[in-house]
Amino acid sequence: MRDCSACGMNYDETNFDLCPYCGEDPGKSGQKEEPEPIARAAGNEQKPTPEPPLKEKPRVSKPPSEKSGPPAALYAVAAVIIVAAIGAALFFLLPSGSSEYTVPGKYSSIQEAIDAAQDGEEIVVEPGIYRENIDFKGKEITLRSIDPDDPDIVASTIIDGGTRGAVVTFRSGEGEGAVLAGFTITRGSGILVSGGSSPLIYKNVIEDNDAELGGGLIIFDSSPVIRENTITDNTGAMGGGIFAEASSPVIENNTITNNRAAFGSAIFLISDSAAVITGNTITGNQANQDGGAIVVAGNSMPQIKNNIIENNRAGRYGGGIYVDESQPVIEQNIINNNRAALGAGIFILHSTVRVNNNSLVGNEASLSGGAIYMQGSTPRIEENEIVSNSADFSGGGIAVYESFPTIARNNFEGNTAGTPDGGGGGGIWSSADSQLDIQDPDTNKYSMNEPDDIYIESD
Repeated sequence: MRDCSACGMNYDETNFDLCPYCGEDPGKSGQKEEPEPIARAAGNEQKPTPEPPLKEKPRVSKPPSEKSGPPAALYAVAAVIIVAAIGAALFFLLPSGSSEYTVPGKYSSIQEAIDAAQDGEEIVVEPGIYRENIDFKGKEITLRSIDPDDPDIVASTIIDGGTRGAVVTFRSGEGEGAVLAGFTITRGSGILVSGGSSPLIYKNVIEDNDAELGGGLIIFDSSPVIRENTITDNTGAMGGGIFAEASSPVIENNTITNNRAAFGSAIFLISDSAAVITGNTITGNQANQDGGAIVVAGNSMPQIKNNIIENNRAGRYGGGIYVDESQPVIEQNIINNNRAALGAGIFILHSTVRVNNNSLVGNEASLSGGAIYMQGSTPRIEENEIVSNSADFSGGGIAVYESFPTIARNNFEGNTAGTPDGGGGGGIWSSADSQLDIQDPDTNKYSMNEPDDIYIESD
């Protein structure tokens, strides 16, 4: 048996290399490192009650034949380790939905929480009206309501811009890690995305905003993802719902309705924009002049696919889609029941366009081109359903002026135009200075077009 020179306790040295009570190494001189002092508060603050000193245990000598089991101190150490391990496991098993950045729980305003948050963190906002104009300031953070999937929560979690400009701003190169989800954005100039930013704008209601460009969203030189939002009742001179210049936004699965503008009441694309516009419902929008739903201009090259574009109106050209000096692909859309003077479904000017596999039904032109009007263009129009469209003057289905279209494998059915003296061409009307590329034999189908299937103006 050995008496510990440090604590005086007695232990069996054949079973323990170190003192089981204090950890003293018997091979050393008996000196023991002092523990670091515990800092105590000054003044009248209550000091912690010191632990009672260890009572000296009686020295018990065991017969040499009896093995000494682990002392109580080792059991205590083991218990501490087990408790700590259980605590750590419980920590990782507990749900992690809570955020330390809560508004108004921890921060009184959304901008205050943004200023405090770091990249990768999440801010959760309770229902209420937040009268502020916020800026993400380049941060890769998620800003969301308590439940973006609940329409009632979205409707009651409101960021009100107070007619003081952009309600939400991304202008400092925010990337895909910047997320805005589950808010009603209103009473300002909507959402500004610029400076090469590419945030995710998801499941918001963007309504009752007003701006010269892009009442709901304005995008410059950026590539945001705009997904599953409702964009409604916004106004602007160009782009009542969305305006994009020199940008490549993904505009996907949104409802874009009842917006107003002079040009492009739902979406206006210009200056080499290469948007992907897919899966949207674009209805009830109205342009005083051109592009009741969408304007594509300035050498832009969007993909417009799998959208419902219905019941939109333009005062002049392009009730559904207006294309000017651009190269869009327009395919697999439902483009029905739109109205304009020229090109109630699609208006094409000085452009090369692919119009493939769309439904163009029930569009009405007060002059020409019930489904499609073109001038100075070379579109490919293939495999479309062109049915029950009308024009008061010429081209109930398609009106062709100074153009060289390829028209193949389409179904022209029940389209109507004015009488031959007024123009004619229930299915297709073509000016004398145009040239139709129609295969021989003709691969298009024609039925019940009035007053005729194809009318070509004489020289």
